[in-house]
Amino acid sequence: MSAEVVVGIAVAVIALVTAFVFLTRRRARRPRPMLGAVPRAPLSAVSRTALLAKIDEKFASGRFCVLLGGGGVGKTHLAAAYVRAGRGPVVWVAAQDPANTTRAYAALARRTGPGDVEAAAREGLARLDGFDDALVVFDGATDPDALNQWLPARARVLVTTTVPDFEVLGGTIPVSGFDEAEAARFLQARAGREAGTAAADVARELGCLPLALAQAGGVIRRQPFATYLDELPHAPPLEREPGEDHPPCVEDTTLAALRAVGARDSRALALAELLAVLAPWGVRRALLHRAGPDPVAVDAALGGLTEAALAESDVGGEVVMMHRLTQRAVLGRLHAEERLATALDRAFDVVSVDNGDLAGHAAALWRHFRALPSAEAAPRLDRILRLRRRSVELLAEAGAFAQAKTLGLEVLADHEAYLPAGHADTALAARSLDRAA
Repeated sequence: MSAEVVVGIAVAVIALVTAFVFLTRRRARRPRPMLGAVPRAPLSAVSRTALLAKIDEKFASGRFCVLLGGGGVGKTHLAAAYVRAGRGPVVWVAAQDPANTTRAYAALARRTGPGDVEAAAREGLARLDGFDDALVVFDGATDPDALNQWLPARARVLVTTTVPDFEVLGGTIPVSGFDEAEAARFLQARAGREAGTAAADVARELGCLPLALAQAGGVIRRQPFATYLDELPHAPPLEREPGEDHPPCVEDTTLAALRAVGARDSRALALAELLAVLAPWGVRRALLHRAGPDPVAVDAALGGLTEAALAESDVGGEVVMMHRLTQRAVLGRLHAEERLATALDRAFDVVSVDNGDLAGHAAALWRHFRALPSAEAAPRLDRILRLRRRSVELLAEAGAFAQAKTLGLEVLADHEAYLPAGHADTALAARSLDRAA
């Protein structure tokens, strides 16, 4: 074989290798599909390597993994850490409301313009199963039956929940708080100071829950460990929900963090109350900007809440979320101080009647409205009923006909229950229902 031929072969091989490397790098740089509000890594995050390895083990032997544990133990952030470290397509669903699953899958469908949301969701689910290494995360799931009809045929499924019924899916991993040594180390890192046995005492009192430790650490940065527990607000304990067995002082920890942040920026307190009364799975930052006085000030206040572990945002920074336990502590404070009505008024002012998330926000506001004394509820009835009627109309306009009809029937019944017979607004509610038919 001549030297020229050898050189030619060598050049061709080098060219092929170069092209392969180039294409591989281009493919690696291509952003992967990621739908939903995947949380960012929290401040002072601790890598829970052993639990992440267990998730990998479950997926190595099957398609399902269930992270089961009480509130505040870090299930959501464990799932988010797994997602952020992965490479495959991801759909993240705030599964407290089953309607969010339909919307998430519908966003995957290759459709433009309005149409039947449920049909689009089925199309999106089929498209998801066409991806390699796809993952669906159902965060905060509460209803196994509602979830079952939307399980993919091929993609992997990761569930975070406090409900043991989800164990039927298989691949369950129990998730608890830190052990005492780990909790003390985390608390000292979060507080930025060493404390020895004092840190262990605080961690033990807080049940070693990551959420409570993160909130406590932010406060302890500005006061001694030794006085922290004595200076907690000691509010009356809230009624526990299923799956909650945390110490009563966890709510006090939230209130202490809120007090500290509010002392530095009163806008942060108002925003925390908004996050507590609006949809529990999160609020778009653009909507919170409506609280004023300007977006820069709002973002600064949200930064204070995030630093205090009272709120967090998704990886894109578009959605701001508050943990369910934090929401309940803030709501408990509003009830105790008889300020819930004022907080609802601010929420009414912020929520846009043409916002795509209105149905979720209006449903949350309706639940809180019904907890008001009648003297405070009466002057606010017109505003909340108007929001609920508009929710039905927006759902119908978006093609979510089944959801719109179900909600429309409920809204019409509420008009008939709360308003006098023959009221003009009841006719408007019936007209909203007709749009969903």
